[in-house]
Formats: sequence, structure tokens, C-alpha cells
Amino acid sequence: MKINLRNLPAEGRSFEGEEPAAILDVKDPGLRFEWPIHYKVHATLTGHELVALGRLWTQVGICCVRCLKDATLPLEVPTFVAHQEVAAGQDFADLTENLREDILLALPQNPLCQPGCRGLCPNCGQDLNEATCACARKATEGRPATAWNALDRIKKL
Repeated sequence: MKINLRNLPAEGRSFEGEEPAAILDVKDPGLRFEWPIHYKVHATLTGHELVALGRLWTQVGICCVRCLKDATLPLEVPTFVAHQEVAAGQDFADLTENLREDILLALPQNPLCQPGCRGLCPNCGQDLNEATCACARKATEGRPATAWNALDRIKKL
């Protein structure tokens, strides 16, 4: 996102638009940025500094960490803030790196397809969002059967 500093009035100007997802330059196969990055920003030039405040939003395709299904999540930066020093005679300010950084920092650390995703059964691999399995009904010492129960049966010497 480039801002023309020569045409920027003293009270600032609001900008609204979108940038292509390619500016994010993400090579992670678990993330798909197929949608543009939308922005609504107000930029003000104060002396030799450009200050931009606004909002960014897009969508990201992810792989759910619990059930391993593909999902599309909304991604928003509700308070985008960029501050850049401007040299005398500079015509444009490029806020693309600021936009890229804030979008990437807004990515969830453990993305879920839905907030209540139940994941996969650790024994048989059944997607527990679709159906329950026999493993989930079994109990060992009054607890549901999990892959960790085998560790409980180890006797310490």
C-alpha cells in the first residue's frame, strides 16, 4: 500500500481498498491466502512522520490442528497502526511491510475449523465431529481410553 505524500492534505486522508494476497509472500503449505487484504486507513503527515491508523481484514485457508480438515477463517487486525519517518522531498511512503507484518502476526497459533472442534480419536482416528467411536466409550479405571493410559499402567520400581 503506497501513499502519495505530495497529495496528502494537512488534516490527512482516508484510504480504502485492497491489496493482493501475494504481498504476504507466505510459503507455508498449511496456510492459503487466496483472498485480497482489505484495508481502511487514515493517514496523516505530521512534520517528517507519517502515521496511519485503521483496520485490515482478509480470510485465510488453514488446516485445523484437531481434525486436520481444511477450513476458511476470517482474519482481522482491528487496530492497524503504522509509523514511518519521511525524508525531505520523499514522494511516496510504502506501508506494504507494515500491512504484511500485522496480518501475519494476527494468524492464530492453533487454528481450529470451529471453536468446538472435537478432533480425532487418538486410538482409531475417527473424526469425533462426525460420529463417536467405540474407543471413546471404553474406560480405563473410570477414565476415557486415550493413548496416555498405557503410561498410567507403568509401575515404578
